[in-house]
Amino acid sequence: MKRRYTFVILFILSSFFAANASASNWVRISPLDGLWQFSVGDNMEWANPSTNVSTWDRISVPGKWENHYDGYNGFAWYRRNFNVSWVPEEGEIQLFLGRIDDVDEVFINGVKVGQTGSFFPDFETAHNIDRRYRVPEGLLKPGNNVIAVRVYDVGGQGGIVSGNRIGIYYNSDVELLSLDLSGAWKFSIVRERGLFENSFDDSHWDEIHVPGTWENQGYPDHDGYAWYRTRFEVPDNLKSQTIYLVLGKIDDYDKVYLNGEVIGRTEHLDDFTRYRRDLAWQLYRVYKIPVALLQRENVLVVEVRDEQLDGGIYEGPIGLMTPQNAKIILDRNRPEFWADPIRYIMRYF
Repeated sequence: MKRRYTFVILFILSSFFAANASASNWVRISPLDGLWQFSVGDNMEWANPSTNVSTWDRISVPGKWENHYDGYNGFAWYRRNFNVSWVPEEGEIQLFLGRIDDVDEVFINGVKVGQTGSFFPDFETAHNIDRRYRVPEGLLKPGNNVIAVRVYDVGGQGGIVSGNRIGIYYNSDVELLSLDLSGAWKFSIVRERGLFENSFDDSHWDEIHVPGTWENQGYPDHDGYAWYRTRFEVPDNLKSQTIYLVLGKIDDYDKVYLNGEVIGRTEHLDDFTRYRRDLAWQLYRVYKIPVALLQRENVLVVEVRDEQLDGGIYEGPIGLMTPQNAKIILDRNRPEFWADPIRYIMRYF
């Protein structure tokens, strides 16, 4: 057991220093900053990896395209080949692209992985939003891969303008989970009678991937309430011990039901010494599961209220953890953790 914990410690510490990310769980598996191929104009064939773009210009990412194309507004495309030496078998993989002025649509190996903002005729800028897109399982392959980014700019800087950690990352926190609950959940933006009860039939609900914003999964303009549902069984090795439900980060507020009973809500995270409602979207959700509530098959319902911009259960880890591992996640909500992360991690081992 000690060897396993040591492995987890090394994973967490290496990701904290190597990834230079805002949390210690993101490990970069492919950098994407530097020179990209670039062309003004718009052609959806440019998303196809087999399209020859060898005659395109080269431009630095991140960086304003106005530095090279003074006064240009409209469509432009970025393309880049990138190498992946290994693809994690488990865990959340995300593309970090920083901020893009104004609207973007992103493809990896010809498959659309995300969009932020809206193109005309219903134009909506997203120039102030950091782009982070889930990379579907099986899309990346060892060796060469191709990313294409379609951008529309109405004025100002234009392009992939900023970002200090552009690249492909995976979430190593899967190593802390005793039961991984990420994947397809049932999802609805309509409140229905009895939805918190185990007997409720959710077969007519949509499916959505957790974690991931609902804006990138068919609900681009939804603000307000939404409901997630999933079912799980507790492994035998966890039935006799205290366990915690970890729901990653949620934008903005949540209320969590297990088998029809409330087991946690955003306001219960009072261990976060700087807690403010406007910072709730930054918090990891960690809730203790009452042993008496557990059944052979359990139903988990998460009610989410989003006030603006992205919404939903957007970042992992998602699942069940032992108290020691849950403590590691919860401590990331504390400012003391970031003052001395090594001390905070080592105190539990």
